[in-house]
Amino acid sequence: MIHLPEKTQNQKRKLINSAFIYDTFKRAVVAVALFLFSYNLLYGQEIHKGLWVLREDLADQKQIDQFLNHAIILGFTDLFVQVRGRGDAMYHSKYIETSSLVRNRDFDPLKYVCLEGHKKGLKIHAWFNTYVLYSNRSEDPPDLHLLSIFPEWIEWDENAASDLDKLKSSHNQHLFEGVYLSPLHPQVNRYLLVLMKELISEYNIDGLHLDYIRFQGPEFGYNPDGMDAFYKKYGVNPRLFMKDAPLWHDSESYTLFKKLYDQYRRDAINKLLKELSDFNRQLNIPVILSAAVKASPSEAKNHYFQDWAEWLKQGWLDCAIPMNYTTRDQVYRENLLEIKEMLPTHYTQQVWIGNGIWNQDYPEFEKQAAVAKSLNFPHYVIFSYNVLKADKEYFNRMKTFNRQD
Repeated sequence: MIHLPEKTQNQKRKLINSAFIYDTFKRAVVAVALFLFSYNLLYGQEIHKGLWVLREDLADQKQIDQFLNHAIILGFTDLFVQVRGRGDAMYHSKYIETSSLVRNRDFDPLKYVCLEGHKKGLKIHAWFNTYVLYSNRSEDPPDLHLLSIFPEWIEWDENAASDLDKLKSSHNQHLFEGVYLSPLHPQVNRYLLVLMKELISEYNIDGLHLDYIRFQGPEFGYNPDGMDAFYKKYGVNPRLFMKDAPLWHDSESYTLFKKLYDQYRRDAINKLLKELSDFNRQLNIPVILSAAVKASPSEAKNHYFQDWAEWLKQGWLDCAIPMNYTTRDQVYRENLLEIKEMLPTHYTQQVWIGNGIWNQDYPEFEKQAAVAKSLNFPHYVIFSYNVLKADKEYFNRMKTFNRQD
């Protein structure tokens, strides 16, 4: 990898650090009008029919025009456009580099999507990959990528292996999602909050949609700086404590400590969402906060520390989109029944079901969608546009499906 002069990375580091006191927002606010707009967007009579659009389709004006036109033909109401993929941006940011997918560096994909999408009556949600940062095994990250500037921010596992170690290893490649930022590092959530505020403040988006807002699994959450912060608070090194767990796995001490550390990890993500929600409420900005989440609320909470049922109850999230991507109909139904059991009935309107179409033919998708509707989940989001763009038959049948209601 060719390294830029040290001062260039230092300048980027200083810019990111200075962003932590960034508190000037340009969006005009008319409190009552915007509150009503936001309320109606979520709780109006319209059924939300959403579509996820990957960042590859935002690379230029021609591609954007195509998926906007297709969205109208297909009858979708909400588009979730991926603007942050792996630590880069499909928009002009003060803090992160524009994606290499955008050849014309003067072109701002998100700005254009908002402008043209709103002309067509579409709601635009900025899809933001939260903690996942990098996954390219064949190339080192660019010098001005966050992974190059702040490698100490990334995630570690219980065996003291960093995600960067895993990225360079050939072991279990199919199980490795990529390099994650650690929610426990003291600077990570502050940084992400700055990026989220920038999107809300600078772009005329209808929603901010958070993806990968979770840990990779229960074996993660051992970033050295994050553990130092835990040690200062509780006087225990969590990795060393858990390392000896097999010796006394069934003891009360282990159970109590695991419960404490699991909640500590959940609280790290909770804190980010609460601060984002507080910012959004304070300014009465008409942005819907949503998140793509694991379909089973209990698995999300206990395995990924993604307590999205609680996020809805606390009002930190306006709507959750459980990714119910299984091809097994019984599992699909069980996930929905668990959601209904975990959440009071009045939250149903705030749960939009994520349906996968890349992994099943149209009849299977239609059958699952009917199950969701029968259980009083009227809103849905389809993953993803790529399938519809490539499959004419699926395209035509989805058009008919969306116009049934």
